[in-house]
Amino acid sequence: MDHHPPAADRSAEQLVAAGVLRRHADERPHPTLGHSRISYVSSALWAELTALAIAPAAAEATAHALLRAIAADAVDAALVPGNEGAPRDDLYVTHPAHIGPHRRIVWFRRSGPRGPITAAFPP
Repeated sequence: MDHHPPAADRSAEQLVAAGVLRRHADERPHPTLGHSRISYVSSALWAELTALAIAPAAAEATAHALLRAIAADAVDAALVPGNEGAPRDDLYVTHPAHIGPHRRIVWFRRSGPRGPITAAFPP
């Protein structure tokens, strides 16, 4: 499996304005993500996570907690067998997990050196 992210032609803020991403205000750093914070979450991933809430009032808290749990399982893509040539600390991946009706992988992609991290499903 190729774990290299596609080239981005628009900034994260342009993608927020287009509704593709949403800002994520998690002030706690994630040890498995190089002690970085998740700054953005794709709208598709957020919708899947909020849909798992038991009650509509708990949707945001549920998505937030699930995203932290998923991030705790992430590994640097450069450490995945067969992908040793990938740059370090720019992409973290998870094993497939049940998110909604399907088993899905989540990517945590860094924008530039020490840049913000975006959580999304792979393209």
